[in-house]
Amino acid sequence: MEDLRQTKEYARYIERLGWRVEDGVFVKKLGLIPWSFIKFQRPNWPIEFEKVDRLAKKYRVMQIKIEPNCLENKKIEKEFTRRGYKKDKSPMLPTKTIWVDLEKSEKELLKEMHYKTRYNIKKSQGLKMEMIRGDRVKDKLLKEFYEIYKENAKKQKFWGLSFKQLKSLLEVFGEKGYLLWVKDLGGLILLIYDKTVYYSHNAVSDEGRKKFVATLLVWKAMRLGKKLGCVRFDFEGIRDKRFKVTKKWAGFSRFKKSFGGDEVEYIGCFSKWRFK
Repeated sequence: MEDLRQTKEYARYIERLGWRVEDGVFVKKLGLIPWSFIKFQRPNWPIEFEKVDRLAKKYRVMQIKIEPNCLENKKIEKEFTRRGYKKDKSPMLPTKTIWVDLEKSEKELLKEMHYKTRYNIKKSQGLKMEMIRGDRVKDKLLKEFYEIYKENAKKQKFWGLSFKQLKSLLEVFGEKGYLLWVKDLGGLILLIYDKTVYYSHNAVSDEGRKKFVATLLVWKAMRLGKKLGCVRFDFEGIRDKRFKVTKKWAGFSRFKKSFGGDEVEYIGCFSKWRFK
């Protein structure tokens, strides 16, 4: 399956952030110096290395990072090494995630969850939720979501997206994006591509956590995915013990694992420096 990062919608989004996009490859000029940086995210194997090299020469690229849409594979690692790349200790995308099979019945999905997760879903059923398509989300509503999102980012000490970036993301994905929202308590942004629902960004208030809003949001997102004919729910990142930087993800990783599904490890990120 093709990954979200290789879609025309994501290309438009990354262009709004100041990147140049050519055939799925993202190029960023490095400030005032005459050099650039390339990231090539989740391309399917085999990688078009010649295309990357051509663009690297065209834009005077100092560093290239490639994060292939592949699971662990020694043969692929050897090919990267042969071409002068090294395994990068600082991947840009999550290297491990959870995939939930949405072709299973709702009964089967619930059965595979942790018993406490099923209980929390039941406890939260009385909450009123809205499902708004990306191109129909009003600024006022998105700002309410963003205020909670910003507060969560501060508490958890991570750099989140700006309001402008979140708005751009929903705008470019349009009917392939959704905001699930429980007024004043929290929300979840979903992106949909190639029959896969991607868990993109969430925000839940302290009161929302007490009422198990985060759990309800995920369950409703899975049900929406099934309704739209999707076959996979991708949690878009959990802790990967191969990379120390993800140690602080332990809390939300436990939460995501409580919904069942299969853990998936990507091969990781490969980088190469060049000064030509």
